[in-house]
Amino acid sequence: MSLPPEKLGSLFELSRDPILGVDLRRVVVFANPAAIALLGVRAGDSAADVLPAHILDDPAEQFIASVRLGERHANVSVRRIEDVMVCAWSIRESAPPCLTCGKPLEELSSHLMTTRMAIDALVRGTHAEDNAATGETVRVLYQEYYRLLRICQHMRLADDIRRGSLPLLPGVTDLGTLCRELCDTAGMFFSDRDVSLLFEADLGLHLTMADSGLLECMLSNILTNSLAHCKAGDAVHVRLSRQDDRFIIAVQDNGEGIPPERMARIFNGEPTADNADPNVGAGQGLLIVRGIAERHGGSVIMESRHGQGTSVRISIPYKQCDTLQLNAPPIRYRSDGMNTVLTEFSVLADKKYYTRRMFD
Repeated sequence: MSLPPEKLGSLFELSRDPILGVDLRRVVVFANPAAIALLGVRAGDSAADVLPAHILDDPAEQFIASVRLGERHANVSVRRIEDVMVCAWSIRESAPPCLTCGKPLEELSSHLMTTRMAIDALVRGTHAEDNAATGETVRVLYQEYYRLLRICQHMRLADDIRRGSLPLLPGVTDLGTLCRELCDTAGMFFSDRDVSLLFEADLGLHLTMADSGLLECMLSNILTNSLAHCKAGDAVHVRLSRQDDRFIIAVQDNGEGIPPERMARIFNGEPTADNADPNVGAGQGLLIVRGIAERHGGSVIMESRHGQGTSVRISIPYKQCDTLQLNAPPIRYRSDGMNTVLTEFSVLADKKYYTRRMFD
């Protein structure tokens, strides 16, 4: 037997978490005392005052999303109960900076660069890479270097996000071209594992002002995680669409999915033993994805069903480019060649890709 909204709302009256219910008209039908105190909304108010349209319109039955409340960031866990969207809020407090970053990380990065130069010199001087006996060792060395580089880059990005100091260098960005080129390049890693990677986009231009390097890093993280949790025969679909004043980048896989009890912890990027995949990283990938999206004024929605797959939807606000910017030379995506992609996929890719020629 279904409960009327007021009865449903009474179940959450004593909860310390801010919880409100929204009906199909986008009207708040109940708000517990914690939600009234945090959000300043009551039954009868418009839900659009506290939740953006792309979250209110999301058709998923259960998901978690990032939102912004003034200068603060929050997560909203959503569960649809019949015609009511029940939303539980949690404010994300500023996390302390990483104690291992800063000078120690800069020193590690310097040592890594020295190591890379030494490997390059060895390969050039001895032609070791062309020798069947030593070529395998060289490829292992290159791959391990880029795995360590990936760890350093993730630590630096995560620390910048926690500090609220992630650098942003926006320029005219064609999201369609960026996503398509990245998927084309990443496709070789997916084909090695017999996993399909498909990309499609709505018709029309997808130009906006954005940091193409950060967006490529963001999408690479999502694709790496999807590939890590897919088996042979699975598929990953990437779709780019325009919804009013936002672009939506959706990545859907049919991999193993995430158990409900772990969703919030993974979404927060908590490096705990039960969510850290040794093949992918220490649980910071989604924190980086969320941080990059929010740095662009966007948000992240994650939906997952254990055993059925995961969907990550990135919302990026459309920012109009003026005539002068549109006449500027087009941005070359992956201006550092294959480095970004090969670094991000180094934890999963075959070592055959890790040769000096690939990085030149």
